[in-house]
Amino acid sequence: MSSDRKKTFLEGFEAGLRAAWNEVIKMASRGYSSTELGVMAKTRLATLHRDVEAEAVRYDEGGAVAGDEAGEISERGSYLVNEEKADSVYGHFRDLLRAGARGLAITRAHPTDVGKRFQLGEVEAIWLSRTADKTKAGDVAIADPTNLVALAGAVIAFLEAGGNAAVVLEGLEYLVSLNGFGSVLRFLQTLNEKVVVKDSYLLIAANADAMKEQEYRLLAKEMAGEL
Repeated sequence: MSSDRKKTFLEGFEAGLRAAWNEVIKMASRGYSSTELGVMAKTRLATLHRDVEAEAVRYDEGGAVAGDEAGEISERGSYLVNEEKADSVYGHFRDLLRAGARGLAITRAHPTDVGKRFQLGEVEAIWLSRTADKTKAGDVAIADPTNLVALAGAVIAFLEAGGNAAVVLEGLEYLVSLNGFGSVLRFLQTLNEKVVVKDSYLLIAANADAMKEQEYRLLAKEMAGEL
């Protein structure tokens, strides 16, 4: 086997392994039992040839291979981005903005700083803060993180102003620490329903290591996917 063919083979082999394990991680994080995981895995294996055939068609047509699109948003809805600090979630958010979505950023840091760091351009923003002086905030909207009803109302108003909206939320653990997981879960369920109805996106930065495993699984079940 030539060095080029070997390299191509190994890259494809690695991409296949990564895709398989990422799928396992996603299913496991959603709380499926071992029996359910076994059934789902057998079903996927039985239909694997269809994925291969579809990939062959895409390759012949000059399209990108599946591995090139790993981690991308495939449909409208809500997504979890598992990371210690909100970083890549803003990358996904920026991609949606560049594709024409209206943007709303709900941030823990000052929105101006976040906008500059991630080059978000002109987007609406809500700053989660209990101590900020609203008289000195200028045009920045400030939300009390303990008032989830008001926060949900502000997000829903943005969604209802038109379709194709993208909302990014950081500070999930902060909200849970102040309101309890049950209240935050209901808050996100409400937003998720509205996001789906309005054909929009909700991106949530969440650190699984900072949450109880059961709580993270419950949260993941409500999402369209994980990035």
